[in-house]
Formats: sequence, C-alpha cells, structure tokens
Amino acid sequence: MTARFVLLAVVSSDGFIARYPGHPPWEWASPEEQARFRATMDLVTWSVLGRITHETAPRPERKRIVFTGAVKSIAWLTPNHLAFNPAGATFDEALEIARPEGLVAVLGGTRVHDYMLGIGRVDELRLSIEPVRFGEGLGMFTGVAWLGLDDHLARHGMARAGEDEKFNDLGTVERRYRKIAANALRHAR
Repeated sequence: MTARFVLLAVVSSDGFIARYPGHPPWEWASPEEQARFRATMDLVTWSVLGRITHETAPRPERKRIVFTGAVKSIAWLTPNHLAFNPAGATFDEALEIARPEGLVAVLGGTRVHDYMLGIGRVDELRLSIEPVRFGEGLGMFTGVAWLGLDDHLARHGMARAGEDEKFNDLGTVERRYRKIAANALRHAR
C-alpha cells in the first residue's frame, strides 16, 4: 500500500489559514467543519505539519512528520513523531524512515503547504472555506493571493474536483482539488 497525501486546510473567506502563527482553527471554524476534520483524521495514518502546528495541537498518540529547524536532518522526537529539516534531508529520506501508508494528512502551516506542493506531494486538497473575514493573516501559500489560488494550483498540476459542498446554512463549504493525471496535462497544452 502506498501513501496518498491530502492537504487539509480551513480558510477564512478572504483566504487566510490563521490570523497569526499558532491561531488554532477550532477558535473560529464551524462545528460542522471541525466534525468533518475529526472524521477525516480518524482515517489518517500519518500527518505532515510544521512545528508550530504540531505544538498548537499536540497529539502524542498520532504519527507525525514534523518540519523543524531544531534538528540537522531527520531524528525521532518521540516514538510517533519524526522531526524533519528540509535543509538537511529530502522528504523521500524522511518517508523511508517513517514508511507511511494509506491516507497522510498535510496540515500546514504555510511553509509546509509550499514545500509539499512544490515537491509534488499533494494528491488532493480539501479546503474548507468559512464565512468569516480576517483582512490579514497567514496565507495558504506564500505570496499567493486568494483570487490566484486556482491558477497557483494549476501550475502545480492540480484542478478543482467537482462543485463546492455546503456544510451548513451559515455558508461553510468544502472545495476539493485533485492532481491532474500526467496524460491529461499533456493534452491540455
């Protein structure tokens, strides 16, 4: 069985994943979004996340690859948490040690999203959009305006998959993107 990487993110309606580093989504996301997130996490074998996200929601029982500059390359922090420094090792080297199978959640933050999309390790993006506006904060990807998200993802071989799914009467929706098959990309050019 191979690993399938799904980037899970909740964003404000103006495209921010948080107002500031460490701002937890459970403080502003709808109960329906949080229930969907928890249900998905019950299916996940491993998570990939940055140090701040890891520390914001510590889960010692969950298997995690934690991006951090605190190690030179790769090192076990605990029996379930593998520290990974992309400046000292490749993600493939981390995968050789972790050996994840099945559904792997990419949980952010911004630099983790950038890295995973940049190396082609996002098979699917599940984006929950909440009807709140932050005005400013942490973007989903570095330097990518909310209105430019579809184009940014297309440049990385991803496209919308179906219509937005409504979560509640307040206006929370889930938008999915999937990796486009290589032969479909060749035909589109």
